[in-house]
Amino acid sequence: MVMVMSNATTVALLSILAIAIASVETCLAFGNAHARSSIFAPRHFLDHSTPTLHNDDRHMPPFPRQAKIHGTNDSLIRLRLYRKFHDYGWKKLLSDSDAELDTVREELKSNTSPVKGAPPGTNVVANIRSISRFPCLAAGKDAQGDGQVLRLARSAFLETQSPTNDALTTPMTVHVLNFVLFPSPHIRDGKHNDCREGGYLSLPIFGADIVSLPGNKHLVALDFQPVLPLNESASSSSDGKEKASLFPKQYAALESKLEKIHSKYQKSNSGSTPLLPWGGDIPQQAQRFFSPYALWTRLADENAMDTVDTTVWEAFQEYTDLYLELMSAVQNDVDAGKLDMAMGQEQETDGNNNLVWRGQIDYLEYRRTNDPARPMLQRMYGNEWAENVIGEVLFPCL
Repeated sequence: MVMVMSNATTVALLSILAIAIASVETCLAFGNAHARSSIFAPRHFLDHSTPTLHNDDRHMPPFPRQAKIHGTNDSLIRLRLYRKFHDYGWKKLLSDSDAELDTVREELKSNTSPVKGAPPGTNVVANIRSISRFPCLAAGKDAQGDGQVLRLARSAFLETQSPTNDALTTPMTVHVLNFVLFPSPHIRDGKHNDCREGGYLSLPIFGADIVSLPGNKHLVALDFQPVLPLNESASSSSDGKEKASLFPKQYAALESKLEKIHSKYQKSNSGSTPLLPWGGDIPQQAQRFFSPYALWTRLADENAMDTVDTTVWEAFQEYTDLYLELMSAVQNDVDAGKLDMAMGQEQETDGNNNLVWRGQIDYLEYRRTNDPARPMLQRMYGNEWAENVIGEVLFPCL
């Protein structure tokens, strides 16, 4: 059941992750003998790892690049399937010289847990990452990051690492990737009518969840997640009807671009099957937390892994690139004085009028309390480490 959270984002995605976490816990702790012995390369939970793309194996675990999955038409599983997604996102945010911007405490950056029932030396390794300064937006007028339209990027990345090839040749694979970017809730523009109460721009949160479960089942959700209910009268669709507007009016051209990208992957042409078929009905109470451009799909056929490796990979790049293009456009307007940002004490005194700020707070509080990954992280890494990662890195106080 999906729980409704006031002014929060992407509640339905929580249920997707909850399903994934439950499946992982079953395999890691309670699964039957076949499930326990056949786990390899779970890339689990949220995404955080190195910010650079690696071109050789010197920086990677000592695994072969591919292993066959027996029982699935000998399809090739590409090891480190989600590592390229993770690395791409961080490469867009940071250069090789920006490693010092990582704000995660040293003792929380990584952890290791042995995989039950797997060959000795097989471990689920967690890597956690978070930054709050963004050189990619060229807002470097302030060394502390004030005036930046992005306020937080954080990820967690779990993958099984094994010294033997035998642990990798199995159909019972689990991979989970989550990558989230939060915009500042303190950006103001009194000149445009579509600003929310208090004059604050309700910019969407970028969220990417890609989940692979035992049995060759894959769940994908990419979205520009609305913090507040969408403005129902801000723009018109191609058929002349009013439609919800996700972006502030001055960025309508970028929203049109997002609409085209979404249609490319999830709309059929002349009766053909979409590249990424719709993943099924979303519970009514959760629909408001998806944008009209959510890419939500389930993949389970013999080509599912190849689809993730190609089509989903391309969609992830396009969604990531467009979100950063939106943030760059907003940053340029802030730098040019077309928008301004509440700073310091002004943020606190104007908090009651800033529904965007309240929306992000509600989202973070809900996730800290109800995060579906908590039981798995506690089981594998201990209560203290899990609670610190959840509270300090993944869903920190705003």
